[in-house]
Amino acid sequence: MTALEHHLQHIEYGNEATPSVAFFDLDRTLIAGYSILAMARETAQQGVRRGKLQQSAKVMRDILKHKIDSSGSSYHRVVRRTSKALTGVSEAMLSELGEQAYRKHIAKTLYREAITLVKAHRAAGHKLVIVTAASRYQVEPVARALGIEEICCTRLEVVDGRFTGQVIAPLCYGEGKLLAARRSARQHSARLQHCWFYSDSSDDLPLLRKVGHPVAVNPSDKLGAHARAANWPQLFFSSRGMPSLETIARTTLTAQTVIATTAIGMLSKRLGRDNYRNANQLTRLLGDVGSAFAGLDFEIEGAENLHRDRPAVFVFNHQSLLDSMVLSHLLREDVVALCKEEMADNPVVGPLLRQVDTIFVKRDERDQRQVLQRAMQVLASGRSLAIAPEGTRSTLGDIQPFKHGAFFLARKAGVPLVPIVLHNVKDALPKGGWLIRPATIRVTVLPPIPAQSIRSVRQSCSELEERYIKLLGKSPLAALPFETNAVA
Repeated sequence: MTALEHHLQHIEYGNEATPSVAFFDLDRTLIAGYSILAMARETAQQGVRRGKLQQSAKVMRDILKHKIDSSGSSYHRVVRRTSKALTGVSEAMLSELGEQAYRKHIAKTLYREAITLVKAHRAAGHKLVIVTAASRYQVEPVARALGIEEICCTRLEVVDGRFTGQVIAPLCYGEGKLLAARRSARQHSARLQHCWFYSDSSDDLPLLRKVGHPVAVNPSDKLGAHARAANWPQLFFSSRGMPSLETIARTTLTAQTVIATTAIGMLSKRLGRDNYRNANQLTRLLGDVGSAFAGLDFEIEGAENLHRDRPAVFVFNHQSLLDSMVLSHLLREDVVALCKEEMADNPVVGPLLRQVDTIFVKRDERDQRQVLQRAMQVLASGRSLAIAPEGTRSTLGDIQPFKHGAFFLARKAGVPLVPIVLHNVKDALPKGGWLIRPATIRVTVLPPIPAQSIRSVRQSCSELEERYIKLLGKSPLAALPFETNAVA
């Protein structure tokens, strides 16, 4: 059992009757790297076009180029200088930059292990608080994604919707974090000795020393030494952050596999090979060779349901660009996918998708009769369909509202609907990510739903959506999908 698994058990079987707060630092604890760098990129890009941001863009570019040491004793100077540069800037503008920084850069750096910790504390009934030296413009999108409602952070003074250049004391840094955590704990009728705090930095020792459950996450050398001396738990997360040479090599080989598979399909077609046989060959190549290069292993529950009744409408929850590779490995042959039209223009996978008869869907098109007609023709030919009823994917892999099309097609064609639950494809390649990390993909294939049992499309759709939510909402320990390098 890894230290993370042991730690999750400690959370799960702790004293639920005692009020407790789980405090989380942000940078290098919940996310890989530093949120200020993502803000710096966005501010530098926008500062040229927005005169008011030019000074703050220069400050953040300095941080990005490491001209300013944004840790240790110089932190207060950095905050004052940044705040001064923001004088007169609209708060709404910085909020917008924070949202853009999250979407473009930060979302894909959320540690899967940290998400599991958050879920474990929530399941244990603990209050959740992010306590960070960052501004709320950096942390709010992360807190919203994690479902954490309370934030303690560094605050900048705003009057009439614009920054004054002043910082509201005390900063949420060092002793300031301890003060903020004490206030929060009192609000929740909790004592700090019953609370938890996760951090990577020795700057947070004032609060780490006061809580009953200090945990060093990806600790700096100084914090690591202190944690060993104090016998504090240490957790090292590897699901995000700097890629290894293996990760880079696997990503490159996987991309080359997709390109080579496309080339093989084109050659086979020119040699007069049957379209169906050609599509099946490409599907198997992508599923087997691609998965091997990507470092994907599989744990499949209910595998017999994949081939029990065909043709069928296979539905799956959309998590990652690797979903198509996983489904190719599972379904292997005689299957056609429905896919959003934008993917047809993707330079890597677009040509391959076109060769395997993928049906491209315009999501904003109201009249989908042509798509439905093509889908019915596929089923009539004896081939199956693969459809993601969500239509889009969330950052954390949470289930999005199901659309009714797959259920309508199954009922109209008189074929079964087979639900495929993907638990953790996002761990290998998260939304917005480009580097593939080896992972064991957990899959649950539910028993086929007969067409005649779909009496109400709306009700059947809603019931299956709820079933997916329950299956993916199991205890964090049972759902732990990744390899960790964690030591007690």
